[in-house]
Amino acid sequence: MRKYTIYLLVINILILVLLTWMGNQRYRDFKAYHISIAQESTASSAQAISSFIAEKKRLVALFVNEHKDQISQYMQDPEDDALYERLYSAIANYFPHFFTFTVADAAGIPVREDFEGYVGDLCKVDLKKFAEHDKQLPRIHPNNAVYHFDILAPLPAELQSGTLFISFHADILGRVLHNAQALGHQLLLIEPTANLIEVTVDGARIKWERDDYRLSTDEKNRILYVSKVDNTAWDAVDLYLPGLLADFRNTLVLYSSLIFMLFLLASFIFYMIVRREERLRIAAERNKDEFLAVVSHDLRTPITAIRGSVELINSGCLGETNEQMNECLTIASNNCQRISLLINDLLDLQKIEAGKMTFNIERQNLHSLVSQCIENNKAYAEEHKASFALQNPKDDIAVNVDASRFEQALSNLLSNAVKYGAKQDKVLISIEHSGGYACVKITDHGPGIPLSDQPRVFSRFAQLDSVSNTKLKGTGLGLSIVQTLIEKQGGRVGFVSIEGQGSTFYIELPIA
Repeated sequence: MRKYTIYLLVINILILVLLTWMGNQRYRDFKAYHISIAQESTASSAQAISSFIAEKKRLVALFVNEHKDQISQYMQDPEDDALYERLYSAIANYFPHFFTFTVADAAGIPVREDFEGYVGDLCKVDLKKFAEHDKQLPRIHPNNAVYHFDILAPLPAELQSGTLFISFHADILGRVLHNAQALGHQLLLIEPTANLIEVTVDGARIKWERDDYRLSTDEKNRILYVSKVDNTAWDAVDLYLPGLLADFRNTLVLYSSLIFMLFLLASFIFYMIVRREERLRIAAERNKDEFLAVVSHDLRTPITAIRGSVELINSGCLGETNEQMNECLTIASNNCQRISLLINDLLDLQKIEAGKMTFNIERQNLHSLVSQCIENNKAYAEEHKASFALQNPKDDIAVNVDASRFEQALSNLLSNAVKYGAKQDKVLISIEHSGGYACVKITDHGPGIPLSDQPRVFSRFAQLDSVSNTKLKGTGLGLSIVQTLIEKQGGRVGFVSIEGQGSTFYIELPIA
């Protein structure tokens, strides 16, 4: 029962490890999938915004070339409201969604004072930088009216040096982000130096109500991918929503837990079934032990008495018997002997299974043990008109064995060779040694063992087809007991059989 408990525990631990590994693998795959989505989203939005800004720059430059006369007139008299309104209307027709505009001189200073405050300090900084370096990286300019970004274009060479400055609503960029944003993600335009949020899918950052528009630590940890927006001061950043990975992880944990609980339930049911079967097995073992005890004490004595009485009658001590009576008495005596052998084999088997069979291992001379065993079984061989012949004796071979248990095993092999050998067979016994092992071989010249029967030779209660018709049937336990006895003493048992020529059984023991 303990073995099954350990098996179930190990199996459930392996299942738990497997479910954990599979869950982690699925979580990594899920995250990798969303990283690829973020990569695509940021790349596409960065490309779209970069192209959008480039197009606005091209259009502003085109507007300058097409309206250079109006711009020239305005620069000559910037305080003329009529000229200002004419230029304003032209820009409005050209750029319907623009926020404001101004014209700056060669130093980047607006030629007309902006009393409404639409051209803020950052705008003026960008104008001066553009005047000095002729380079602009658009960024978002905060304003009380509208958060916007500026597009600048130099005035033509035939005009006096200066810059046309047009501002656009930042919400236009939010629409680009909105089109590229995937489900479960947030797309942002940020100024990377300060990690400042510039534009969201809702438009300029002012659309979000928060105290600090810099990326928080949590937002930085949720960034999946960042793509640079060419020719601007922005990075396109993709963040996963707070619940995206957490919800998926929780779902994995829930499903894995349910699967593991099902395995636990199945294991518990299996454990209860095995426990019930174990109780039944223990009860059956107890009944078997009780039965063997009855066999040992209640059958052995009467069988011995019956056998003794039959042999006494058969000997003629109690009067003359006729031939028919003698035949019946011989059958009775043989069957009493067979029952006694069965009882002894069952009792030996019980001791082996219970681990109660003791072995008194001592250094023994193998030749002496074999010779003594042959002598003890000589009468049995003569009874069946057979004989033993010991060949190649090795007097100097010593082994560590229990002498009585070794003799029990060897006697079984010798009696089998007599029973299943040829008529008036000469059973050959040889002692050899090789590779640190001593080998005792018993060879008969009987019908041999068919190949189909050979795998079952050492099985319990095995009755082979080759001997099924003989009158000398055994219990089917002898060879199984022989194998166990020899293996308990550190040796091994085997055989070689050729059908129609005989069999050779051997016992190998390590040399002392």
